[in-house]
Amino acid sequence: MSQLNIVILAAGKGTRMYSDKPKVLHALAGKPLVQHVLDCAQTLTPQQICVVYGHGGEMVPQAMQQYAASFVLQEPQLGTGHAVQQAMPQLQDDSRTLILYGDVPLIQHNTLHQMQQAGEGLVLLTVNLDNPTGYGRIVRSAEGDV
Repeated sequence: MSQLNIVILAAGKGTRMYSDKPKVLHALAGKPLVQHVLDCAQTLTPQQICVVYGHGGEMVPQAMQQYAASFVLQEPQLGTGHAVQQAMPQLQDDSRTLILYGDVPLIQHNTLHQMQQAGEGLVLLTVNLDNPTGYGRIVRSAEGDV
């Protein structure tokens, strides 16, 4: 299996949180949201972890400086695809890349491991919610294809 890059998207403002603090630095169970994601990411022993930050300036890299990760500023913030583009120069071309969100602290090692084992090409983790209001959408065909 090839080496693994992990990109953690942590640039969002978190408008619905009504706070000047970056969304990923809000605490859950005594740790910032992004720290839960970083801890889980490290269990996969990646070659590289790159955290893309934006809102709040240097607050995210300063708060997470204990991690052996590279931090890349997304400025201006032009969306998710743009955030991933900012990380690209930090990543090894011949490695697989796992993209995680810094505000999803409940992601589990087993889930990420299964995604790693799913084979070559694109692997996409989705969820079906009874009330998906406020979340992005994955549109599927009648056969379940994205």
